[in-house]
Amino acid sequence: MTTVEMESDTRSLPHPRLLVDAITAIVWLLTTVLGKHLLRKEADMTFLVCMSPATRLYGATLAACATVALATTSAQALTLSSLKDQGLNHIFGSYASRGDCTKEPRVTIDEGGMTFRANGREVKPPRVEYALTFMGQSYNGIMAVFFPFPVSNDDFGRVLMYVNDDEKRGIIRFESDLPRGQRPDAFHAAFTGGGIFTICKGSAPPGTPEPPRPEPAVAVQGIPAEWNNLASLVGKYPGNYAKDNIDLFDRGTVAAALNALMGQKMAILQTNLLAVTPLRRAGNYYYFFGNAEHQGGVEQAYVMIDPARQAVQVGLWERGKLTVYSPATGGRLPVAPEISKLLDDSPPETAVPLPGTPWEVVPVPGRVPMAHVSAAASPNIEALSLYCEGGQPYMAMLLNKPSAGDALAMTWNFSGRLVNIPVRRANANGTQWIGSVTGTHLVPLLLEQSGSVMLRINGRLEGEASLNSVAAVLRNTLGGCVRL
Repeated sequence: MTTVEMESDTRSLPHPRLLVDAITAIVWLLTTVLGKHLLRKEADMTFLVCMSPATRLYGATLAACATVALATTSAQALTLSSLKDQGLNHIFGSYASRGDCTKEPRVTIDEGGMTFRANGREVKPPRVEYALTFMGQSYNGIMAVFFPFPVSNDDFGRVLMYVNDDEKRGIIRFESDLPRGQRPDAFHAAFTGGGIFTICKGSAPPGTPEPPRPEPAVAVQGIPAEWNNLASLVGKYPGNYAKDNIDLFDRGTVAAALNALMGQKMAILQTNLLAVTPLRRAGNYYYFFGNAEHQGGVEQAYVMIDPARQAVQVGLWERGKLTVYSPATGGRLPVAPEISKLLDDSPPETAVPLPGTPWEVVPVPGRVPMAHVSAAASPNIEALSLYCEGGQPYMAMLLNKPSAGDALAMTWNFSGRLVNIPVRRANANGTQWIGSVTGTHLVPLLLEQSGSVMLRINGRLEGEASLNSVAAVLRNTLGGCVRL
């Protein structure tokens, strides 16, 4: 798939006098119409706790961490232009559906890299990204995860490749990493829609060594967490895969408090803690946090424990929206610094959950109406608006928290087709930002695409925006400044 990097033109914004009117209208819009919303999400992606060295996967199956975790500062993705001497000889060979390499699609892995054949085409990426910590720092299984079609140093592409998938030797599975409703590139789709790929007989190099097979995990009962034994459990992990695990969900007084607090949400809490930190201590409080498989920042949770009050507090993210379940009496518990950082980097309680809301026409007194959409599952972007000013199209971005500096780069990612909009501060506290849309392909792509579009600020993932109703809304708002 060809990736087109579309930059906005570098012409300056209008004369300040023109901006006064625009900003005045935007302030009115933000304070009277958009004030009912308030957003959320992650600034530097460090909320993806599955990429932390102190995070462990547990449960009957290994919990894979979120794809976007490779954007975190703690992630380890190795760029490979060759597979020679990389310790990957055990995956060398040719793979195809049912192990029949006379047919396409198929992939060959050797010292030179990876070669993909489908639809009569052959593609050999000059480099692949080896996701070393995709399964967590403590993972010791035989599966290897790659991004075989990286777009840039900051964009690993739309396809994931699992070699020895599900701990089965000689098996490859491809997975699409696209926003809802967006179609994959036809070449990529041949692999992501091709089912299971099996190594073809005789294609592995003679004498290829196999990695040792880890012993299967056997569920065991952990140590029940009680109000009076938490200090002795610090550093241990919730789970059922080792005898020194902590039982935080079934037995003990802490588990009883959690079940009473969460009720029917208890199962979701457990799922959202499949990749989890050990129990930690901050002063007189104890805590842990984690996320569900492939769902960091969207399906995640934290638990705070106060043994003095014999109380627990849970922050549960569902579809990218936070709900805090606090003790029935005494108010909310204070959160540990790590949890505070998690909250700063994740969608807040006021966030719009995925898949977001449709675009809408927002009237502005004495002016042409604006096109508006709320961001979904975004740590910082609350809403985006497009409007006409002086015969030119502009974009307004509302943040749910102040941002430093006078300029930001806001990016719309349409399945790898990027539209970058430089924006400038429009108010004193840095929550309102304005940028010119002139010279970009933003409006044409909004009209052409369906499903949703991924959002970024300065390269950081910022959730997504629905494309539902966007065409009709743009025709009713931008006709005076854009040829539709």
